[in-house]
Amino acid sequence: MPRLPPEPDLDWSDPSAPRAAAFDDVYFSRRGGLAETEAVFLAGTGLPEGWQNRDRFALCELGFGTGLNVLAVWRAWKLTRNAHAQLHISSVEAYPLAKADAARALAQFPEVAELAEQLLARWPVRAYGPQRLWFPNDGLSLTLHIGEAETVLGGMSGRFDAWFLDGFAPARNPQMWSPETLRQIARLSAPGARVASFTVAGDVRRGLSAAGFTVEKKPGFGAKRERLEAVYGGEPAAKQCASLYPYAPSHPKRVVIVGAGIAGASVAQALTRRGVEAIVLEAARELGAGASGNPAALVMPRLDRGGVLREFYLAAYLHAVTTYEALGAFDACGVEQRAGADAEAFADVLADPPLPTDWLSALPHGAALQARAGVVRPGAAIEAMLRGAQLMLESPVVSLERSGDGWLLRAQDQRALLKADAVVIAGGAALAQFEPAAFLPIALSRGQVEWGTGPALTRALVQSNYLTPFEGGVLFGATFDKAETVEAVVADDASRLRNLEALAALAPEIAASVNAKSLRSRASLRATTPDRAPIAGLLPDAEKWLAQHEPLAHGRKIETDLPPPAHAGVYVIGGLGARGFTLAPLLGEIIAAEMFAEPSLLPQFARDAIHPARFLHRALKRR
Repeated sequence: MPRLPPEPDLDWSDPSAPRAAAFDDVYFSRRGGLAETEAVFLAGTGLPEGWQNRDRFALCELGFGTGLNVLAVWRAWKLTRNAHAQLHISSVEAYPLAKADAARALAQFPEVAELAEQLLARWPVRAYGPQRLWFPNDGLSLTLHIGEAETVLGGMSGRFDAWFLDGFAPARNPQMWSPETLRQIARLSAPGARVASFTVAGDVRRGLSAAGFTVEKKPGFGAKRERLEAVYGGEPAAKQCASLYPYAPSHPKRVVIVGAGIAGASVAQALTRRGVEAIVLEAARELGAGASGNPAALVMPRLDRGGVLREFYLAAYLHAVTTYEALGAFDACGVEQRAGADAEAFADVLADPPLPTDWLSALPHGAALQARAGVVRPGAAIEAMLRGAQLMLESPVVSLERSGDGWLLRAQDQRALLKADAVVIAGGAALAQFEPAAFLPIALSRGQVEWGTGPALTRALVQSNYLTPFEGGVLFGATFDKAETVEAVVADDASRLRNLEALAALAPEIAASVNAKSLRSRASLRATTPDRAPIAGLLPDAEKWLAQHEPLAHGRKIETDLPPPAHAGVYVIGGLGARGFTLAPLLGEIIAAEMFAEPSLLPQFARDAIHPARFLHRALKRR
């Protein structure tokens, strides 16, 4: 399968109703697409009445198309939502429209023009990998999953309160209406969830009935004689996506985050946009004491040929760019990426790229141009992310203690600092110093960067090391040296010399113009993991988890209905390595969504691949 999602072939012979040529079907009714949405989908799922007196409501749509259904829901939500309530919309689309085509289609609906302008300004990129768009002023998040419905739903978790089934007609697009797709809809439905669709095809009605829905025909809209409504009457599945790893919501009102680097700041931003009280404790006297304190950081994608985390890395990059752009802390100068040690893999990705050409293109000499990548200003980004949270500097935490339904955080002298409903440990290099997290195999590496005057650069340059424009000059590095302890590190001349030598190999003309004596340097510690993947999720109780899952060491199945043991309400985020500023914003969103049992961003296999319990699982297999 190509790494880039297919574009639809549009037929605009009727300007009032764009048609998908491959399916010979229109995106919305010629007799009024907005009215059709309101009659078929909103009324068919009992909205807006269904979200009244609800703090959170989750809706899933199959067939994002032009985004018209989302705009209709958004308009109704703005008019009727309760204060502080949140609406989470997930939408699945196999053939994403270009922004220009969506704008042309939506121009016919002046009633939602203001909302359309906001959506088009954030229009999702044509790429595999979930993309979550937040509109915090309206308490609304939109997550677009690009791919076939059966595949996407098969990896999702969460409970939806309403469903819009708006793919092309079943006779023309049978894959979206398959029995397995309908079973996945049931698995992901909250008790009483309502389904609406324009079709009353027999296979769809029978499939929904078999999956546990009560199905009715209702009067249709326009030329369509009938439409479909259904209500889920089944019981919630005990295990939505079976996993050996703990996933449990905590629904906290007050969360303490330990660490004010980019990881902790990203979690704080995700929580405050959900109306949660977030308190960030930082051991240092000021922000930026650790790895997040460099004067500039590069944000660019990791280009993988495959693997369970390929779409995660792509989604993290897209999320980081939109996050930092919204914060006004990003310079999209572009990045020229040259082939590294595995030139064959690099060439393969360029031949079949995972991003459209305005994001990724090949340069004549075999390099890649990442046109939307660039440089983030760490200090500005972290300060902006923390604006909605309470920050406490010089507040080191050495231990966590269970206290009733919450957690007590203690200082070095065992004073109780704070009590919270939930805790997020985002301590970077010090993550595994907390006793419950001691099993995490965190490895440390020392990195040093240099910056100073130099020629003006039009874009950043990356191979094994990197060079970026910075404050009219240049910033370059970085070293990778194994470190054994979390003690403070200082810059040294030997590391500067190695950075200068690496710069000379990467860009000799730039290196020749740099005055080494005028350079400034900074060294810090990175935290990495053996598999080079980050850590994010609920912290397992290592001793109890190993005891419960001990049969795995002998090749036997786990035969218990007990949930995987965990420290309820304690989450960890870390092991971000050299990609902290690219990965952290999405990881913060993932942790916050898990706390509140929101529909998942990542498929289950990807969530498991970054879960802290994976290291316990591997330890058992090695026995």
